[in-house]
Amino acid sequence: MNPLALPLPHPLSPAIPDGNMTAMLEALAQRQFFKLIGGGSFTEADKIAAMAQSYAIAGVDCIDIAPDLVVINAVSQAIRQLPGQSDQASPGHSKAKKPVLMISLPLDPDPHFRKIELAEPACIRCGLCLPACPTEAITLPDVLEIAQSLCYGCGRCVPVCPTDALSMLPFQVESQIDAVLKHPAVQAVEIHTRFADPLMLTSFLSRWHTELQDKLLSLCFRPDEIPASQVLDFCSVAQQFSALPILVQIDGAPMSGTDNPNASLAALEGAVLMRKLAQTQPNFPPITISGGINRYTADWLKQPEYHFIAGVGMGTMARKAVWNITGDRAHEKAREMVALFKHAERLKKP
Repeated sequence: MNPLALPLPHPLSPAIPDGNMTAMLEALAQRQFFKLIGGGSFTEADKIAAMAQSYAIAGVDCIDIAPDLVVINAVSQAIRQLPGQSDQASPGHSKAKKPVLMISLPLDPDPHFRKIELAEPACIRCGLCLPACPTEAITLPDVLEIAQSLCYGCGRCVPVCPTDALSMLPFQVESQIDAVLKHPAVQAVEIHTRFADPLMLTSFLSRWHTELQDKLLSLCFRPDEIPASQVLDFCSVAQQFSALPILVQIDGAPMSGTDNPNASLAALEGAVLMRKLAQTQPNFPPITISGGINRYTADWLKQPEYHFIAGVGMGTMARKAVWNITGDRAHEKAREMVALFKHAERLKKP
């Protein structure tokens, strides 16, 4: 069955974006979109709230977090504490704007939604996994301990373990989906998928249509792993179910977390492939990139062949920039990172 022929559950009427959503859409149009990715499995509420506040002050357009009520409440509270658009910024700070709050959800098994699991009897307490963890979730006081809330599923610890003590297990989100979609602070939802199955997306959007009807939808996947016609059908299904514009996020090297100058090439090449697939589609949604995004990505985006890319989502490297610092220093580090992608040079046309 052609998923595009399935009837919509309700007729759609155009939605009118509010202030911060309009600002985000303008950033996409100007190719200066910057999204902080907290991580679909990262549930350390205090940490992500502090990061969210620093990056909101720095001028990010969107903050993408786990589908967890405690996390959503903490981040929305941190954002509410920002000065309003008309308020005077504190000395040395640019005036803060309120970013769009997005949650991520898995459509199918996805590496962004998993956490580390320890089989304690197999652990030899060698400590090799400690430096591999980017969020310091693993400690070894007397026995190996894992702070599950700090784990966001990157999996770096598993290959360095000389035993079978560590493994990755899915992070369960099903029980909270209804509540998080109804949360008044959530304005956007990113759907992560490995297979981009249009029928599966149709089923998901039909089930949650009422809760999603006023939210912006973003689709995150890797087009090089999926047949071209299926990719286009997948995006078309999402647009049919959405009264707002949709986004497409090309995930190059998920959770790679490196300052290698070439780390974002997989995402850039995936975006080029996506653009080729979409050339025959009128009004195709903005294309953004994630996975392997670091400070060097800003230089790549100045190249003419990438001028169509509307912006980036940055996770690990944005996190590293402010991880163990607070206050004005954290705000300054966040501003430095965001400024790389919001420089006037990015406005150059091909």
